[in-house]
Amino acid sequence: MRRGLVLALTGTVGCAVHVASLSVVTTKRIAADRIRSATSRGWRDGHSCRFWLVGLPFGLPKVDEAIDEALAPVGGIVMRNVTVTSAHSAYVLFGWHCYRVRGEVFG
Repeated sequence: MRRGLVLALTGTVGCAVHVASLSVVTTKRIAADRIRSATSRGWRDGHSCRFWLVGLPFGLPKVDEAIDEALAPVGGIVMRNVTVTSAHSAYVLFGWHCYRVRGEVFG
């Protein structure tokens, strides 16, 4: 049992890095008066991930995809106080590269 656990964890690594802190973000053109009148819809997370195999990536994750994922479920138009994190996980010959955004959504 212990040997199996050690073997399973031996090639599993990962890290996450803080990329940015942003005051306000959106992925669309929005009139200033609409932004000023927006109300909070709570704190949301969004992710954009891409798979890689044997060191070859199948595309790159996109921050705008992560923002759209956070905005869409609550009909948001803008995010405030956003943190952007880049996370990488590796499982011997394959892994993931992801961008994660977290912030307060307004709509």
